[in-house]
Amino acid sequence: MKRCFTITLILFIFICSFISVSAEELNFNARSYILVDAKTGQVLYEHNSNEKGLYPASTTKIMTAILALEMGDPDQIMTASKEAVYDIGKDGMNIGIMPGEEIPMKNLLDAMLISSANETANIIAENLCDTRQDFIDLMNEKAREIGALDTHFENPCGAHDDNHYTTAADMAKIAVYAMRNEEFRKIVEKTSYQMPPSNKHDSWPVLYSTNKLLRNCKNELFRVTGIKTGYTGPAGQNLVSSAINDEGMELIGVVMGVMQTSSTENSYVYSEKLLEYGFKNFALQKIIGANQTVKSVYVSGADENSEMLELVTSDELECVLPIDKSKWNISVNKVIEPEISAPIQEGQVLGYIECIRNGTLLGKVDIVASKSIEAAHKPDENEENENGIFQNSVLKKVIVVIIVAAIALTILRISLRIISRKVYASRRSR
Repeated sequence: MKRCFTITLILFIFICSFISVSAEELNFNARSYILVDAKTGQVLYEHNSNEKGLYPASTTKIMTAILALEMGDPDQIMTASKEAVYDIGKDGMNIGIMPGEEIPMKNLLDAMLISSANETANIIAENLCDTRQDFIDLMNEKAREIGALDTHFENPCGAHDDNHYTTAADMAKIAVYAMRNEEFRKIVEKTSYQMPPSNKHDSWPVLYSTNKLLRNCKNELFRVTGIKTGYTGPAGQNLVSSAINDEGMELIGVVMGVMQTSSTENSYVYSEKLLEYGFKNFALQKIIGANQTVKSVYVSGADENSEMLELVTSDELECVLPIDKSKWNISVNKVIEPEISAPIQEGQVLGYIECIRNGTLLGKVDIVASKSIEAAHKPDENEENENGIFQNSVLKKVIVVIIVAAIALTILRISLRIISRKVYASRRSR
């Protein structure tokens, strides 16, 4: 009896443990954090992610890099002004660039994103626009374009300013946008960088990434792919991180406002746990198969043997979704052309299917024709004219024949009457 009770108790504890792991709740000593799908921006987990007034610190440089890569030429030689070199904020990170130093933009981007050098951001801004303020205005315009509506920038490097603020949700949107740029991805994945000589430096020390998660994380669930750290006294520790697993699922985490600096409570520890949560509880799930029948439709103007057409999906759609299918909560919208007329070519796009989860578009797949359908045969204009001419010609011949026949009959009757009268007159004369 005791043995059965012990086994039952062990099973109960195991089940409870499993349930608690599956329903894991994160509790970080940070002001705000969020986890999103890197492809769609779908929110997978969040805590106070829309809290306003957080300071981005050097994560600001993500936006600076976005504009630089979209506006500038990587090989453009940029000259450092005195103002750019020294206006880096209290305790601002720098690599010792000198006024008048000439450096290609691609090297400045590497130093900015890898070692978080503040002066590089200022130099880029001043060389891409007439003034640094013009560049800052473009940063704010780009933030609005991306959808980061609770963000405002006062400088390109992240130096503290009370009017330089963001939210974790906005930083996630900016990061998702940035990671779609392959050049940006290549830079933020580097763990170190060696600057080439310049007109002011014969050599540089090796620059190591400030992102310790990128340099040190050895998690069996994923590989870290970037992206940017940020720290000032008022901001605390910030980290925007990204990671990918063997299936190709990539997630982005944002942790902001961590004031602790212990080995067990900091932005790197929290970011790894946040990413780990995502890879444990979510996976790439196929929700639409390729060549999947959607609907059978009537095709107007088609050959009578091919009036019905099957519509199918052009491709498959995989999305990041909870491993627990009961939590998918997906809405599927099908949009098909209201009137479909022949001729139709196989593979012709006739609509689409879109999948939405919690207000986020997960993806779209085209709806296409499964086969070709010819239009019903119609005589062309020449053929119609020829048929008309032919029909008119026959009609005329018929009328002529009738008239000739009528005339012949009339002549015959007259002739018969004349003959008849002559015969009658001849008989009387006898």
